[in-house]
Amino acid sequence: MLRCTWTLLCLLLASCGQPDAPEPTPLPSGDSVGLSDGAQFEEGYQSVLKPVCMTCHTREGAAHVSSFILESDARPDHLEVNRAVLSDIAGLERNGTSIVLLKVLGLEDHGGGAVLAEDSLEFTLLSQFVARLDAPILSCPDEVEPTWGAGLALLTPTQTLRKAAILLPGRFPTQSELDRVELGGEDALGEVLGEMMREEAFIDRMKEVYNDHLLTDQYIGAYSGVALLDYDRYPSRYWYESAEEEVEADRRAATSKAIAPEPLELLAHILREELSYTEILTADYVMVNDYSALSYGLSGVEWPDPDEPITYAFRPEILPGVPHAGVLTTPAFLNRYPTSASNRNRHRTWAFMKKFMATDLLQFADRPIDLTMSDTHNPTLNDPQCNVCHAVMDPMAGLFQNWDEDGALNPRETGWFAEMAPPGFGDQTLPAGEQAVALSWMAHTALNDPRFAVSTVQTMLQAFTGVEIIEANTAATEDDLGLAYKAQQDFVNETATAFAEGGFDLRQVVKAVVLSRYFRANGDAGATSGDLVQAGTAHLLTPEELNRKILAATGVHWESWDGDYMTHRYRLLYGGIDSDGVTKRLVDPNGIMASIQQRMATQVACRAVPRDFVLPKNQRRLFPLVESSYAPITEDGFDIPEPTLAIRNNLVHLHGLLLGETLSVDDPEIDITYELWLDTWSDGLAAIESGEASTSLHWDCDATAWAGEYMPSELYVNADPDYLIRTWSVVLTYLLTDYRFVYE
Repeated sequence: MLRCTWTLLCLLLASCGQPDAPEPTPLPSGDSVGLSDGAQFEEGYQSVLKPVCMTCHTREGAAHVSSFILESDARPDHLEVNRAVLSDIAGLERNGTSIVLLKVLGLEDHGGGAVLAEDSLEFTLLSQFVARLDAPILSCPDEVEPTWGAGLALLTPTQTLRKAAILLPGRFPTQSELDRVELGGEDALGEVLGEMMREEAFIDRMKEVYNDHLLTDQYIGAYSGVALLDYDRYPSRYWYESAEEEVEADRRAATSKAIAPEPLELLAHILREELSYTEILTADYVMVNDYSALSYGLSGVEWPDPDEPITYAFRPEILPGVPHAGVLTTPAFLNRYPTSASNRNRHRTWAFMKKFMATDLLQFADRPIDLTMSDTHNPTLNDPQCNVCHAVMDPMAGLFQNWDEDGALNPRETGWFAEMAPPGFGDQTLPAGEQAVALSWMAHTALNDPRFAVSTVQTMLQAFTGVEIIEANTAATEDDLGLAYKAQQDFVNETATAFAEGGFDLRQVVKAVVLSRYFRANGDAGATSGDLVQAGTAHLLTPEELNRKILAATGVHWESWDGDYMTHRYRLLYGGIDSDGVTKRLVDPNGIMASIQQRMATQVACRAVPRDFVLPKNQRRLFPLVESSYAPITEDGFDIPEPTLAIRNNLVHLHGLLLGETLSVDDPEIDITYELWLDTWSDGLAAIESGEASTSLHWDCDATAWAGEYMPSELYVNADPDYLIRTWSVVLTYLLTDYRFVYE
């Protein structure tokens, strides 16, 4: 692949069959082995147009008034449209020279100045591209359309079901669900996925996904959330202050936990009521419960009984005088992305575009800015090196004009700043008389932009597969990413189109991701290195996901007095976030995380094994095929076939349950695990005989109580004279430390 300093400009401009060489060569006189004009443009689009030209030449960019306007990747036919636009402009001439060649040299009043040097390889190649317009190469005899992922093996429907159940509602599939999918295949898989996505556990999982995206749980603390409210507008925000000290503390914490998650509860409401996802931006209400309703001063709400448990049942309410615009007007969002007197809502604009429009405004300017070289009046409005970003950002910043630095509704008495661009979105200006509902107007306008749907698909793809969204400039400079980038763009755009045409049903996006190759890729069936880019099925489980999987697999919580280890004590150490100082999850394990995995496996195994053996066989998760007394060898050293087979069959069950493997009883993996079982049992018996080991279980590992209540003494599992309980604990530890348990 031809390389050059300006991110593969040569791919865009090189001729069919041109060799990889720094020296430009004459155009071929006819067809030759290589790529056609269309294929060359498709490969090289992201190399030049996107990182260089599209910083200005878009409908929102600094050059939006020019005739050279390029479409973003959010438009499915952007390649065809942009190629036609570039060809039309390149065909215009001044004194026999293409206007494109003059503009890039800074001539013909190019507002962006010179972006290429005349003696550069890039300019030479651009000249060749212009020359090819008179001698197009429509096809090449040996051209083969490359594809991504064609050589990848995929998970079967039942394997996909297992993985989806763990990652969506956080449980294992039921036998009934497995039987349905085994019988009905892909159609049944889609039906069962739809049912899973209507469980409350799935809605809770989606709130986790969106907190990773919005980070509004920063204010979930005992006092943070309620402090976000404007005291002048909501004088009853501290409604609980007259209560007794202990009651006040509980109510204060409950109220903060009601106000902070308003954006996430809006998402939950949309999912529960099966509303259009567009309400995430356009909802003309806010989600409240009794605690936050009292702070907002809503009528008809009684003080919660201090003797009753705190509940968090949310409902939609319209706050008088507030021009709601979904999450954008919630105190949590406005404060999580604050502004200042000089910033003038630009930070909030960046957050809106980044979170909901798949656009990072800070990437628009890829050249260094030297303000000492600017003598332009009001540079953000008039200086090209500044307004490449500000021409897009500042009009939208004006749409946040009614919300002050504290996130309070506080319209400026003198109106928006006259020296800034008029408020608007894209090529539309806020209509006169709409200032009071400017954010709501922006939200409704933005829904017509395909980037809203694209952003949603990208968020779901990354959340449920761990796949990173490939940037165009990265794809242009790193081996094997070109095809993966194109395939990802195609998937995102196709799914986004279906999402919009289907009424913005968020569950359909999640379902499309689960059924895609990004979720289901399962090894190499003759794949190329390019196929394997981004093709791995497994990503490291988050602390919350691993916590749910531990419970689903073993039936026990890994917990201490202050809560679950994974979601409390070890959450940050295991790569989690606190939505405040730590906002990005770790995706690769480190030494501390490996130690946590080892401790988890050891402690969970010691607790889970005796507790599982307490249950009747038909209710056991871990040991439905054996009893705790099963030994494969007599005291005299004779093999006992029936217990031996039962033990091996239960090992097959454990491998399937914990690692998702489908193995036979004589599989080499089962042989290895069985050898571990035998060695552990033998060593344990010897340790008991020598007095090095006790015949009793450690107090933290025995089973004497169930659901907080002590069991009858005849059901206790607190002794292990034959070392069989501890043998199974070692085997379970071995399987829980396998990477396939902590990845999914």
